Amino acid sequence: MRHGNYQKYTNPNPLQQYLIRRFLDRVATLVAQTGARTLLDVGCAEGFVSAHIRRRVRGLQTAGLDRDGAALLRGRRLHPRFPTCVGDILALPVVSSGVDLVLCTEVLEHVPAPSRALEELLRVSRRHVLVSVPWEPWFRLANLMRLKNVSRWGDDPEHVNHWTGRAFRAFLSSHARVVTHQVVFPWQIVLLER
Repeated sequence: MRHGNYQKYTNPNPLQQYLIRRFLDRVATLVAQTGARTLLDVGCAEGFVSAHIRRRVRGLQTAGLDRDGAALLRGRRLHPRFPTCVGDILALPVVSSGVDLVLCTEVLEHVPAPSRALEELLRVSRRHVLVSVPWEPWFRLANLMRLKNVSRWGDDPEHVNHWTGRAFRAFLSSHARVVTHQVVFPWQIVLLER
């Protein structure tokens, strides 16, 4: 597999692994600060983010959902105790206010209807939603520097949404209260409260 979530988390490049570790540590710290006991990881793919969080936040019950069944199968081999199901971010199979915290990392940039997706994430959360997306234009510039997606000026071909920090905060604050908005290069992470 040459691209996608699995490649991102298993690439042996030390700089890439350092950036990912910083990102995962920040996400886990924010999750711990919410005091959540249950977490739904929407767009979990193979479950790398939730696996890291479970190692850092004791007693947290986690489950994952993704539309990519093949990614979930790879995840079951890697993280056999992580319950997952196939589902769509625009119609989550979860009751309203069904979990303490909804996590959605590196997904909204792929969704043609991000407002609808965010409303659905907020619907199933009791209190908090934690989201992350690439920090533009720095994400694309970082890609160009490593000669990735050069013909697209560093833009990932699967990204349909691109947010600067200001634009992402404005988008999110029109739906919920922004608790914290942080940058962990080359991503931005935002904790929302319903």
